[in-house]
Amino acid sequence: MNTYAAVTCSQQEWALQQQAALAAIAAPTGHESSRARAMQQGLQQAGAQSCHLDAVGNVCASFGDGKDAPLVCLAHLDTVYDATPPSDGVVSVHRNATLLRAPGVGDNSRGLAAMLLLARVLALPDVRARLRRPVHLVATVAEEGEGNLRGARAWFDAAEHRGDAVHAAVAIDGPGDESIVHHAVGSHRLRVTMQGDGGHSWVHADAANPIHVLGEFIARVSRLGNARRRDAVVHVTRMQGGESLTGIPRLAWVDVDLRGTSAVRLDAVRRELMRLVQQLTPPTLRADVAVLGDRPAGSLDDTHPLVQTARRATEAVGVTPRSASASTDANIPLSRGIPAIAIGAGGCGGGAHTGDEWYDDATGARGLTRLLRLVLDLAITA
Repeated sequence: MNTYAAVTCSQQEWALQQQAALAAIAAPTGHESSRARAMQQGLQQAGAQSCHLDAVGNVCASFGDGKDAPLVCLAHLDTVYDATPPSDGVVSVHRNATLLRAPGVGDNSRGLAAMLLLARVLALPDVRARLRRPVHLVATVAEEGEGNLRGARAWFDAAEHRGDAVHAAVAIDGPGDESIVHHAVGSHRLRVTMQGDGGHSWVHADAANPIHVLGEFIARVSRLGNARRRDAVVHVTRMQGGESLTGIPRLAWVDVDLRGTSAVRLDAVRRELMRLVQQLTPPTLRADVAVLGDRPAGSLDDTHPLVQTARRATEAVGVTPRSASASTDANIPLSRGIPAIAIGAGGCGGGAHTGDEWYDDATGARGLTRLLRLVLDLAITA
């Protein structure tokens, strides 16, 4: 099977062309349908045995008739834009030799293009005949930001409801060929709102001020996390409030982003956040805490067979593997006891989540080969 895992120059160029074409289709979180249709068409043309859109808009394709529990590969459809995408749904993609520039060109147009190449290899008759376990390819919606991994949640919820076991999951996310993400960064995103009667800043000077209360809340919250240890990191990321320069605000709010690799520590800090809100809120103000996002944490030990298989695939292309932590679609299976990792799809890039994102495909074949080796090893061997 190593013959099929060695990416040729023509395959590398084909993948880059697919990447540029997908990046040109605007797909902000919640509006992935056009890109989903393109992926569905691409997977069908590659030779998927079945390919459909599920209830939330994920593109779901399957390969192989093996009886063992399936391997699931995920790549998210949605993209973070730093500005409103064009109204006609077309994003300008600029190419210069191996360099592409466009918002979302790496994260995650690269992962989607790699999924299409993987599909073409899995559909080869010799490969399909040797698959011991089926391979499901899932292009997911709503992975980014407030999308809250909705597509991955829905797919694994449905599998659990059917009683289907899953052998392992691999999220294909962005560029890169050295990192193996086997520590899932969990997160809680909360909006804390304070509301009162307000009043004139002089006449009603003794009225409770929502911004003052939230200021004390911010000061205390900033001391809860541990950025060095990374088991729980807390940041206030947005704030807003007040109606006039000379009036005590009636309403103010702050958004809190709590992240970490320890589910136990995350839960403890979240409870402390809630305690602070209760403790600091005076009787004349009303407090509300709304959940904006909730991503579970999880982890695989470096010695786990899935991680070791990924390490061997990385070393086979001449790269030293590096363990990493991140928040990806792999969070969902990991949190449910299903072995899962996330890897890049080759090449290098920068400026993710901005309008200046770029991708360089000079070493792109290396990451694609790593992906193919990993998937074929997992699907063909025991």
